[in-house]
Amino acid sequence: MAETNFSGRDSEWNEASFKSRRLNDIQELINFYKMQLLSKSNGEWNFMGWHKAIDLLYGEGQSKYGDKEKREVLGQLEIARKLIRSKNICVKKTINTISGKKTVFEFNDDVFEKLYSLLYSIEMKVKDYNDKHGLTTKNKEYSGLF
Repeated sequence: MAETNFSGRDSEWNEASFKSRRLNDIQELINFYKMQLLSKSNGEWNFMGWHKAIDLLYGEGQSKYGDKEKREVLGQLEIARKLIRSKNICVKKTINTISGKKTVFEFNDDVFEKLYSLLYSIEMKVKDYNDKHGLTTKNKEYSGLF
């Protein structure tokens, strides 16, 4: 039987291609949700899906982040989560029409704009941190996935 010298220092397994695939899939989700934020998919508003997809993107890179970066992103994600939960973004209303009653949603433009700006800012920050820590493309200073 061959002797193995496995110290744990060098990995026998390279997850880079799987992580790259997950990052690509998450980016596709983000793009999908952002195309029609005020529509619904799978029973929830797409802006909620955008928030969840950003959280997934963060989750793929957070193990590389410093403590300050983690606190910053998690704090902003929580602010966005609270804003979404506040239910001030849209209100369900029933209106009378010629053909009967109809359910419509009325959006609070100010609150929605605040949420949009916050989510956009978080997404860009997470992408910047992921790039900084080599999770997107390899650069000269740091090694990346490949």
